[in-house]
Amino acid sequence: MKQLGPLIENLLRRYDLWQGYKQYLVVESWDKVVGPELAEVTTAENINNGILQVQVKDSVWAYHLSMLKPQLKKKLNDYAESKVVKDIYFKID
Repeated sequence: MKQLGPLIENLLRRYDLWQGYKQYLVVESWDKVVGPELAEVTTAENINNGILQVQVKDSVWAYHLSMLKPQLKKKLNDYAESKVVKDIYFKID
């Protein structure tokens, strides 16, 4: 019996939906990737043209996260196994 995962991937690639799936994966997996401490004060909202928009509890956290941006981008892109996050925009709640 064939595995379903590779068949779905091939189908998404054929219809140019693979990149969109990877972007969706990054947004939906934000909490899992960044961990519980950051997930408590942030919410990934969407990604458009490689820019991930993240809602942040306050300006202190926004500043702290801006210093962690390179590490966060790497973690998210590693998780997605694709360079879908080019930048992260933190907006205060």
